[in-house]
Amino acid sequence: MNRMTIAFSVLLLAHGVSVAQKDGASIAIDVRSVLGKTNPLVFGNNVLAYQKGSWKGASPDYWDRGAGIWNPDLKQSVPEIVSLAKQAGISIERFPGALHYFDWKKAIGPVSERPDQKFGIPEFLQFCSDITAIPLFTIPEFLGTAQDAADLVEYLNAPNDGNHPWAKRRANDGHPGPYGVLWFEYGNETNLGDGIGKKMEPQEYGKNYLAYRRSMKSVDPHIVLGVVGTNEFPPFDSWLRPVMEVIGKDIDFVIQHAYIPSYRGDDGIPQANELFSIALASESQIQNYYDKMNSLTRETAGKPVPIGVTEYNGLFVQDKPVPYRLTLGNALLNAEMIKVFLNPRNNISEANSWEFSNEYWGAIRGYAYKGEPIVKRPLYYVFQLYHEHFGNELVSTDVHSGVYNSDGGYGVLPAKGAGQDYRLLSDAVIVPPTWDFSIGLNFSQHIDGDALTVEFNGNDVNYFHAAKTIDADPSTGYHVTAMIKTEGLSSANGACIEVTDARGWNTTHVTSASANIAGTHDWQKVSADFTSLPDTKKIQIRARRMGGGGAVNGKAFFRDVSVQKFIPQMLPAVQYLSVNASRGILKGGTGTNEVYLMVVNRNMTSSISTSINLLGMNPHTAKAFVLTGPSVDATNEVNPNNVSVQEHDYEGVKNGFIVVFPPHSLTALEIK
Repeated sequence: MNRMTIAFSVLLLAHGVSVAQKDGASIAIDVRSVLGKTNPLVFGNNVLAYQKGSWKGASPDYWDRGAGIWNPDLKQSVPEIVSLAKQAGISIERFPGALHYFDWKKAIGPVSERPDQKFGIPEFLQFCSDITAIPLFTIPEFLGTAQDAADLVEYLNAPNDGNHPWAKRRANDGHPGPYGVLWFEYGNETNLGDGIGKKMEPQEYGKNYLAYRRSMKSVDPHIVLGVVGTNEFPPFDSWLRPVMEVIGKDIDFVIQHAYIPSYRGDDGIPQANELFSIALASESQIQNYYDKMNSLTRETAGKPVPIGVTEYNGLFVQDKPVPYRLTLGNALLNAEMIKVFLNPRNNISEANSWEFSNEYWGAIRGYAYKGEPIVKRPLYYVFQLYHEHFGNELVSTDVHSGVYNSDGGYGVLPAKGAGQDYRLLSDAVIVPPTWDFSIGLNFSQHIDGDALTVEFNGNDVNYFHAAKTIDADPSTGYHVTAMIKTEGLSSANGACIEVTDARGWNTTHVTSASANIAGTHDWQKVSADFTSLPDTKKIQIRARRMGGGGAVNGKAFFRDVSVQKFIPQMLPAVQYLSVNASRGILKGGTGTNEVYLMVVNRNMTSSISTSINLLGMNPHTAKAFVLTGPSVDATNEVNPNNVSVQEHDYEGVKNGFIVVFPPHSLTALEIK
């Protein structure tokens, strides 16, 4: 056993893990096979500057302090935060957060005249300058006009030459020269509405985007404006395709928000090892999604369209038994997402983690002005490791390790064996001709000819009171279609169909819904795919309008419900080792002097002993930086050092040397 294996064994034994020395795992890195450049803009983040009254959870910590990054008393960035942001290599910052109504004109000017926005645009841009990050601005889609957006570009980028009044305002704010801001996006998750009752149809959004783009580029033709594509990993036909059909080639980049898995349980079920095994099986699914998204944008724009992932994280929205969003497991999931974002095949222009400082998902926590210590959460270390221990050119790898099967769940597809493609079966399932009604308030429902008619009267109704029930086989896919028409349905949440286990949400916590239809639309076909549980006996198809979208008036009509069984898509079984490799280039030369690996061990309980071989380079020394902790659901909320990075130096290595990767870990390996 050489020094390297001994050192890793000490690390593993300290965590109570047995070392497997002969499992045949191997990683081969072809240093000569360059896949592309490492895109530094993948390592971005979000800065939150909610305005007073813009969100029910907003507080002065947001509009005065940017969630902890700004000191309004000293009128400067918090030095500790600046230092941490630099160590993490934060390259692009998105501002002001997930807002639909941010009034930027209230975020400039003398601070004394904006008591509810001491952290505004000049302060944000100062923070970006302090950490050497590129700014990205979100333009509100439910507030203001295209001219307001053009005024912002003038404030940021026009010369103070007497012809640009907003540039003069900038100079009065202490910045005579242009900022030169290039990155903007029109709206935030507009496909979901504004969250308080308003919704924009895709065709309307597309026309508005074109108007905003023309107006903004008339001030500065160099700016780029993003199009809201999708949030999470949904289908495209209800939003992105109709938007793109309006916009066509007049697009700069398309926006996607990557949140997976979707887990909201506070009951600890399934256990953390199983949950994160499912989450870490999503890499192929994410890759498949970007393949399809790139194909759609090329088809509709007639050219490759970059994808900006302006938000991403694990969608763990719960706190018991621990907040999974703050765990080592979620940090590993984010490392896997970054690996996909860096892949040149996916045409990712930039990516912004949600989010950096404090708030719900913050990679660090602590307010200096309150005397709180600044704590690095596990996710922070992923950025720091990539920044400090990864090269500037991606190279190819050949990885062999054991695999595991996953049943999937929480938005993640199953992953077993060789995988399989989605396929509809020809036999139709018999659907009852009648609807079963239940009693509810603030709506009326009746059958008119062959259609179910539901009329709403101005309340925020959670409607699910008409259903068709059918016998179902366990662990079987059901593809449900229906026709929906709406008349003046005035709500962010429109009409849809929902498929559930007949035992109900409270018993099974499984459901699937179609795209929802709002406003006034003629008959439109919608669909939803539902996979039954292993103990399912019946499923229900419901006419649905989900509550929480604001007061709703108007009518919804449902007809022609049909059901087919389908063979669900299944991903291939998951390799335990996930590897992202890069190389460094000698200054002024063409050779290589260092190779860098980022290795995630997705095995929850066992280490993996692995031989490392480099093609095109003879290694001599290596150094490892291992992010790990006592369990995959470990956090740093109580003990700031519970999840940490441990360093190990090795000398006298040669091709075929052995590295032992701990369970549930991320290892940055430098080889010279």
